[in-house]
Amino acid sequence: MKHIISIFIFVFLSAVIYGQSVKSIQAEVIDNQIKIDFKISGLKYYQNIINIDLFVKKVGEDTFQGPMQFTSGDTKSGLQNGRHTILWDALKEMAIGDGELIFDIKIMVEEEDRSRKFFVGLVGNDVTPIGIRFGQIGKLAWYIEARASLFANEKADYTYSADGIIDYNEPGYYELSGKGAWQAYSATFGITNQVHRHFYLYAGVGYGVENYILELNNYSYDNQ
Repeated sequence: MKHIISIFIFVFLSAVIYGQSVKSIQAEVIDNQIKIDFKISGLKYYQNIINIDLFVKKVGEDTFQGPMQFTSGDTKSGLQNGRHTILWDALKEMAIGDGELIFDIKIMVEEEDRSRKFFVGLVGNDVTPIGIRFGQIGKLAWYIEARASLFANEKADYTYSADGIIDYNEPGYYELSGKGAWQAYSATFGITNQVHRHFYLYAGVGYGVENYILELNNYSYDNQ
């Protein structure tokens, strides 16, 4: 004997659990099964759905029945934010006549370990190619960083400006060879914030010095 599901009105609930929500629930009867579409939102990158259950009751009843066992579709772990569908073989679990049903979809969420972990990495740029960053990542954490150029310990004997060398007091004269390098170093302290599974933001304050050193050749008039 072929049973026909006859349901005129559906009434739905939306479940909200710790910021995650199941909403926009829509249902229709397809081939003696009830197709239930719903939307999951609010999942963070570190949260995973490990179980999803369908509960049902008729209008006028006090308690839900379930979780329903004869379900298929998006009922397993690994669901993400977005639209999903559950198919419920209703006739195998409930005697359904004409009437109204209320659906409740509950999700179980598990959070990944986000405990802070230490890290160390090499950093650098064109001015300070030698650098190291050390700290922690995971949630809100901290880091320290130090950078230096290859000539960080060099000290210039003269000061060069747009008008030339302004403190050259040697006898004779000079010429710039055209060679130069950065005398630069910096130290930074800051915070890190993990905003996605593999994406971190860094912000910090520090102190740094940058001087461009030009090579100077001295010439004496006595040696001409």
